[in-house]
Amino acid sequence: MTLYLVGYMSAGKSTVGRMLAELLGYEFVDTDIYIESRFRQRVSDLFRLHGEEYFRQKERMILEEIAGLPDAVIATGGGLPVYHDNMDILLESGTVLYLRYSSEVLAQRLELTKRTRPSVAHLSGDELRQHIEESMRLRDPIYSRAHRIIDMEALAKQGISSETKIAHWIAQQLAAAE
Repeated sequence: MTLYLVGYMSAGKSTVGRMLAELLGYEFVDTDIYIESRFRQRVSDLFRLHGEEYFRQKERMILEEIAGLPDAVIATGGGLPVYHDNMDILLESGTVLYLRYSSEVLAQRLELTKRTRPSVAHLSGDELRQHIEESMRLRDPIYSRAHRIIDMEALAKQGISSETKIAHWIAQQLAAAE
């Protein structure tokens, strides 16, 4: 089985994905790290030196390479599902899980990690939240096409808030669905 994790930046796709892959005995692939390895440049440098369209073409190229990779958990970059017909490819080649947070919670999470995220590093407070809200107006309908939507805030209210607990919960849900 191929599992894809989609969602906005800082939703926990890479951290949860790595733990979920370990629990399932699957390979873990982070598309941003895969791009950096494949093209020998950091994602931020690809954006800065060549522009977003060039990066999205490279992202599409690697998606075609890894789509349907057996026994894998693949954490996508936040924008990957939004461009081209990438979400269709994800939906057709595996099970897509959307890690959903509200814009407010995403803004809180990004405040802690934004220095490593070039597209939002210069934003703070209301500006950051507004940027996320604008992005999510476009992205949420696409992300929501996922096979399963995981309401991360509802899980937290149930005491399932650490990435380890979330990965265990997802693994249990997948096992119950089989």
